[in-house]
Amino acid sequence: MDNNLCFNLAMRKSSRLITQFYQERLSIIGLKVGQFSILRAVKFKKETSNKELQSILVLDQTTLTRNLKPLIRDGYLTLSVHSEDGRQKIISLSPAGLDLYEEALPIWKAAQDELQQKIGPAETDNILALANVFVKTLGN
Repeated sequence: MDNNLCFNLAMRKSSRLITQFYQERLSIIGLKVGQFSILRAVKFKKETSNKELQSILVLDQTTLTRNLKPLIRDGYLTLSVHSEDGRQKIISLSPAGLDLYEEALPIWKAAQDELQQKIGPAETDNILALANVFVKTLGN
């Protein structure tokens, strides 16, 4: 194995390029890729908490809060008090948030298709398999 190899650098460079790729496409509707990921997670969960979103998206609290603030401020996400634990807030999509998600979804799908076409089906499978290895090996 090459002693100069750095998994962190290689993955961060790849991650930044992929983020830029999606960001360029989603920017036409004023949405950041991290915000889309939050909307997507909340859409699938229906209702969730900060802690659960942190786990799903593998984000620290500061990054999640930074991405949640504009979505809450602009009325795309709603916060309600948890019925059993009044200190915990429940996050859900507002009607405007659902509309934004539905507007972003075809843009995201087109980006998915474009990226898969650029790298090919075999590399797509390899990348997804590698991502699963990292999640299983390093995830909590």
